[in-house]
Amino acid sequence: MALSESEIAPSPEHARRQQSALSTVLERLHDGIALFDGEDRLVFANGACRKIFAPIGAAFCEGKSFRELMSLAGDNNLLADAFVGPGELEFSEGRVFLMRESPLADGGLVRTFTDLTEYRRAEAQMVYQASHDDLTGLPNRTLFLDRVDAALRLSARSNSRLAILFIDLDGFKAVNDTLGHEAGDIVLKQVGVRLEARVRASDTVARFGGDEFVVLLLEVSNEDDVGKVAQSIVDELARPFSVKGETAVIGASVGVAIYPGDGGTGGDLVRRADQAMYAVKHAGKRGYKHAAALPG
Repeated sequence: MALSESEIAPSPEHARRQQSALSTVLERLHDGIALFDGEDRLVFANGACRKIFAPIGAAFCEGKSFRELMSLAGDNNLLADAFVGPGELEFSEGRVFLMRESPLADGGLVRTFTDLTEYRRAEAQMVYQASHDDLTGLPNRTLFLDRVDAALRLSARSNSRLAILFIDLDGFKAVNDTLGHEAGDIVLKQVGVRLEARVRASDTVARFGGDEFVVLLLEVSNEDDVGKVAQSIVDELARPFSVKGETAVIGASVGVAIYPGDGGTGGDLVRRADQAMYAVKHAGKRGYKHAAALPG
């Protein structure tokens, strides 16, 4: 027995209830949803979508083209990303969203916007923690060596020189023994601050481990200039440190290695600077020495 057309087609009331249920679901979604017709003009946008594009959320009204909406946003970062197509949209203030596009049979398009901001922040934090010292916030050994390798490639192409300074603190153990490890940590943080103040922004100061620090100096002119930096570090770290109402006095032994004369790889340069630093230790501490001056 064949069904009549009225029995097959849903009633207006049934269709209305379905539409209402769909609208409710879309409005409750965390992701932004926007439906565009075959001419890329807005047909529908849920509340999450309007919230994402605040303060122009009110402009998400029927008939506006996607290009118009993105232009209204007035965010250069966003504009640069949006017209490339599906992918990440980055707002100037740091929010990041993943835009997906799903074509419809009638030529329209559904764009969904998923918030990746917290995920990207967590990802950036993990990368930072893996490459920086927890105590001082300085680059750690891994990041330092990566920067040395990159600097060596650049120096080889430009026929320029760079230098590595290996710094070991003198008398630091006494600070831990007399004032405690918390005081020692404060001194290490202050050492990092003082070292960064003695070099250029383009140079790198890193904590190599324990009470050892290293410095990468880029595009150095000559050995004398490197020596001046090394001596300024020795002088700076000889100044007393104020720690929780107490005074701590330490010093520094500094070894210097310069590319290309003292080595062609990061490992060679660090090793030679380390050897020069130990030569300073054996000679009485609180000074600097160039690896080229070592015997043999």
